[in-house]
Amino acid sequence: MKVPTADTKLETPARIGLLELFLLFSRLGLSSFGGNVTAWIHRELVERRKTIDETEFIAALGLYRIMPGATVVNVAVVIGRQLRGPAGATFAVLGLLLGPTLLVLAFALVYRRFAGVAVFHTVLEGAAASSVGLMIAMGLSIGAHLIGVGRGPNRGAAAPVATVAIIAATFILIGVARFPMVPTMLCLAPISIALAYFWPAPRRAEASDAGG
Repeated sequence: MKVPTADTKLETPARIGLLELFLLFSRLGLSSFGGNVTAWIHRELVERRKTIDETEFIAALGLYRIMPGATVVNVAVVIGRQLRGPAGATFAVLGLLLGPTLLVLAFALVYRRFAGVAVFHTVLEGAAASSVGLMIAMGLSIGAHLIGVGRGPNRGAAAPVATVAIIAATFILIGVARFPMVPTMLCLAPISIALAYFWPAPRRAEASDAGG
């Protein structure tokens, strides 16, 4: 009989039911005022529930960013499939879109009635500002993970420097210089993959062995 080890426990994903997945994405879709559903998903699944780890989320993030179609749908498809397969992807998409669609229809009726009220616009601006703050927090969390903050000194100095260089280049080229996203990513992605190959992050199993 094989005794479960710390490594196998780390590698086993947390099980989540289809109904729970549907309700979870419904709540995330309804609570993500101002957009940035990705940041809300990161907060819920990575930071709170720990259903997926930071590395898995980053891999999914890179995948759905380069996929065609609406980003929020891609998020639900990739994360849902990662958790429960094709059925999980279906339930996640339905949960993410059904509630917000009904809410938007109701909101459109309210907006037509109160569009001229100053307080109404103030509420919308506040919701958008909080959403931006959450997105920045997610970016910092993912950036710290990629750089290797808290992993110890065994990764070497080259890996975090290369990671910071790729992050900075992406931000400057797309965010500041306004270069087209697809050509920029097609140029930077091979470089980033090569750097990750030659200077990989330490495995979680290695970290647990070192700690135990």
